[in-house]
Amino acid sequence: MKRKKKGKKLRLIIQLGLVIPLIFLSYFSYAFVYRSQTELSPKSERTNQGSAVYSLEHLKDILSEDETFLKYAFAEEEREYEKEYGTYIIPGMLSTRTLVAGQGDEPGICTSMTPQGLAVTEDYVLISAYCHTKKHNSVIYVLDKENHSFIKELVVPGKPHLGGLAYDPVNQIIWASSNAKGIAQAISFTLESLEKYDLDKNREPVEIFQECNLYGIVRDSFMTYYQGSLYVGCFTKGTSSVLCRYSVGEDGRLVTQNTEDLGMDFEMAVPRATARISEKAQGMAFYQDHLLLSQSYGILPSQLLFFKDSDEHLFINEVSVMEYKFPEKLEQIYVDGDYLYLLFESSAYAYRASSFRIVDRVIRLNLKEMTQGLD
Repeated sequence: MKRKKKGKKLRLIIQLGLVIPLIFLSYFSYAFVYRSQTELSPKSERTNQGSAVYSLEHLKDILSEDETFLKYAFAEEEREYEKEYGTYIIPGMLSTRTLVAGQGDEPGICTSMTPQGLAVTEDYVLISAYCHTKKHNSVIYVLDKENHSFIKELVVPGKPHLGGLAYDPVNQIIWASSNAKGIAQAISFTLESLEKYDLDKNREPVEIFQECNLYGIVRDSFMTYYQGSLYVGCFTKGTSSVLCRYSVGEDGRLVTQNTEDLGMDFEMAVPRATARISEKAQGMAFYQDHLLLSQSYGILPSQLLFFKDSDEHLFINEVSVMEYKFPEKLEQIYVDGDYLYLLFESSAYAYRASSFRIVDRVIRLNLKEMTQGLD
């Protein structure tokens, strides 16, 4: 009798040992493989304007468990009278109007848009996104900065990753990351063209102001504009990376030069300065005399690092002067005045099942409070 009981227990242990890994592998395949390669049939012919997952109150409750969000994003005395606590819904995560890639003016509805870049102008909040299945043109969502409402989607040429956005307020130019034909590029369009753009009237991408190849960097992963220069960084894993500074001319275009002496036979923007930065960098910004870097990869927690801006051109983890932890999948950051805007990609269909904490809104933090006591 005892032998039978021991035999049953042993069989149960063996069965569990087989079933549990099978369940894990099945979920892994679904969450990380299937969803990254699949696009659901759209349930709407318009770009959705509501949040993909949570109501504002639900998201606020979840994020308020983190002291950083509680103190700098949702502090009652700071935000209770602000619209939606200063947050902005990331539109288009369920359906986005765009064009079918490579098919001219053929309209399409994408359900796998993945948010990447973020920029703030005088009147708008801009969010870039790419089609995870590469079936559709990439887009930029235009939101009203004051009332937080969705205005329109702006289709860009092709399928660039659009890892970064930047805004030049002097020339009113919007910059975006691109990597056409394997070459790091920066593309730009004017604020005027953004305001005039109408996908209903003209089924074509926005008119590009400048398309510029970048020398000195492998990929244009993220960017920011600061004091007459466009800063461009490259995402890497396992090793430190590079940050390049390119000059912007008085006409709002990147300054280019003939690069025959550099082994190229066409004009490119050549960096005026370079710096070494941390691996897994996803975004950057400047605030007062500090450089900020966002770091994230996979399901690991994200980080926001502060560095003293210096002539040493070294911005790696070991020399950071302050850091904050955030949920996984933090992408671009953007500084506007004394506020820091955060964009996460976890609300995309490809990542919703593999994220522990989904952030389906742009979150705004009080930088002045965050940096108190910082030298």
